[in-house]
Amino acid sequence: MEKEKIKVGVAGMGFYFPETIVDTEDVANEINLSEKFYRNIGVKKIFKPSEKDHPSKMAYESAVNALNDAGTAPEKIDMIITAVFKNDYLHWQMGAWLKDKLNAKNAVTLEVKGGCGAHFQAVELAVDQIKASSGINTVLVICAERLYGYGWPTFLSSGGQSILIKRDCEQFNYIGFATNNFIAYHNMAHIPHGGTASPFTQEIGWEGDSFVENVTVDKDMYLKHIKPVVFCKFADVTEDILRQTGYLRQDIDYMVTLVQQQNFDERILKAIGIPDVPNANEFKSDLGHFSGADSYILLDKARKAQKIKKGDLILKIVLGGVSWFASLIRY
Repeated sequence: MEKEKIKVGVAGMGFYFPETIVDTEDVANEINLSEKFYRNIGVKKIFKPSEKDHPSKMAYESAVNALNDAGTAPEKIDMIITAVFKNDYLHWQMGAWLKDKLNAKNAVTLEVKGGCGAHFQAVELAVDQIKASSGINTVLVICAERLYGYGWPTFLSSGGQSILIKRDCEQFNYIGFATNNFIAYHNMAHIPHGGTASPFTQEIGWEGDSFVENVTVDKDMYLKHIKPVVFCKFADVTEDILRQTGYLRQDIDYMVTLVQQQNFDERILKAIGIPDVPNANEFKSDLGHFSGADSYILLDKARKAQKIKKGDLILKIVLGGVSWFASLIRY
């Protein structure tokens, strides 16, 4: 059941992982994470960045690998979109640096700033740009994060992930996208100082070395309004994309999501109403959570392990902050 006149798909994927691999049981002991929580996460290994493994370096290495995977020269790239949460420098666009470093002389650049949801939005933007413009045929979407060591609800890792999205590509064709925003509670977590409205002063500055130490979280808001509906929202965004595209739940052959707790996939599929659909949970234990780009690492692993076959309809579903995202992809 083909719904798309213009085929846009993933021509290549590339990844970069730091050399140092850390046992998460050691991390759990360092942060005094309980045995119960540790077992529920189910992640055994994560990647620890070296002093040289900054987001820009990891982005570049993964981009080179994606271009090689697709057999595409840098000058064929029409657009570079970077999705980033913690960049090398404040107010610095990584995409412009990558254009020069890759010698992608014909590419325009754009940065999507945010957490897990930013990568999903960057991919949707890339697909829309190709469909809307005859002059844009190849878009490189890159996500690279130097995240490492935090515990609950999952172990954060570090690495770079790039995908090359092309017009008239015969694999991993995008069928549709859907987003469900719980915008009323967007201020559940924020950094209160450091912008133009409340700049740092001698009295108000950055606390410690950790990013999370500076985030203000309204736990009551989360527990009362967000946590009870997390998996209901997955069902809502899935219903939305199925309605848009005309597919049914029983048409879905495989599901990919983020690296979260080990029962995360199971709970999503149960909420959606397709509990027996195969998924990529088996590949998560030695990975950790990078960002919204987790799903492409897992998709690549599923492809290489022959867990998906040509023609399969894949539901890719992610969560970022208080937004839920779904896409349908035909392999």
